[in-house]
Order: sequence, then C-alpha cells, then structure tokens
Amino acid sequence: MSNILKNYFVAFIDLLGFSNMVSHDCENPVSSQKYIDKLKSVHAQTKKLQGNLENLQLIQFSDSVVLALPFNKEKFHDFLSLVADYQYELLKNSILCRGGISYGMHHFEDDFLFSSGLIHAYNLEKDISVNPRIVISKDLIDLIYPQNGNENDLILKESDGSYFINYLHTRKYDEAWKGISSIVPDNLTNKPSIRGKHIWLINYYNHCFPTQKQREVALFQ
Repeated sequence: MSNILKNYFVAFIDLLGFSNMVSHDCENPVSSQKYIDKLKSVHAQTKKLQGNLENLQLIQFSDSVVLALPFNKEKFHDFLSLVADYQYELLKNSILCRGGISYGMHHFEDDFLFSSGLIHAYNLEKDISVNPRIVISKDLIDLIYPQNGNENDLILKESDGSYFINYLHTRKYDEAWKGISSIVPDNLTNKPSIRGKHIWLINYYNHCFPTQKQREVALFQ
C-alpha cells in the first residue's frame, strides 16, 4: 500500500465572534439577519481562489477554516498571499479571525482529514495567536528562509517574537480603516479580551500606515 501521507503547508483559521453571529441570525427575524450572507459570500470568494493555486484544499466547518497546499518552498509566498487575501476579505466584511500556519504530514480525502500539520497550526492559534493575527510557525520560517531570516513582505515579526501574516501589506489605507472602524466601537469595551484585540488591531493598522493614523489608543487612562 502506497503512503498517502504527504507534507503540506496547513493554515488553521478561527472566525472570532462566530457564536455571537450564529446567535444573532438565529434569534432574529430574517429581515435582521446579517452574518450568514456575509460568511457565505466570503466562502464563495475564497473557493474561487482555489483556481489560483493548483492542489489547494479548502475545508470549512462551523467557525473553522482549513487551507492546505502540498509543501513546496517556491509556493510558500503564494500560499501566504492567498491566506492574507482571505483574512482581508473577512475584515472588509466586518469579521475578524486569528489562526496558525505550520506544516506537516497531511491527508484529506472524501471528508476524511488526518493531519499533523493541522494539529500544529491549531496549537499555534490556540496558544500563541491570541490577537486577530495568523501566526506562522517559527520552524517553518527557519525552513523556508534558512540563511537570511524573513525575506517576505507578507510576514511581520512582533515584539513577542512571533511571526504573523501582514495582510494589510499593499492594501488601501481608507479601505482597511473602513473595515476596522466597522468592528471597533468608538468607545472601547471594558471586557479585557475584546478590548485587547481591538487595541492590537488599531496599533497594527497604525504600523502599516504610519502617515495615515486614524486613531490613537490610550493604554493608560
């Protein structure tokens, strides 16, 4: 029997606030539903992206999305670009996400999924990402860029040492801010977990567009 397990890049993405979206649309009249159509639209747009990368796998269940591509160093940038586009489409639809990208042995066939790469990516999302960012395994970074470190504009290194997808790279500042301002309220919530994510998002925007800062956040009041 041939070995069906092969090495893949694997991204695990968690849609933040999904349970609230489900509750909103399930508990309100049809005329007030606003999330299911957005999620279906983003999913449809993402499926179209499959044509841009041969052998790309897309799996979505509940609040989780898995993207996988056979491991090929030359395709790493293309894979990151696709994930970045997906994250940006979510932002434009007022949806935040976080996640992890890793690599490992992987097999998906007829709705059967068996993947160490997915486990690694999931653990990155669960233990490290915290904020609305998609963290990339340092082992993967070292494998792709063994000599000179990160050489990819789609990757940023944060102060905690984590690498994450720079999905606002080359975007239009006003379009990006429109997405952010549709999510972050004028008066930040006092709930620490949500407040921290919103502050991180504003600071990330300011980092990407330093001459177009839309808002300063006072961390100490």
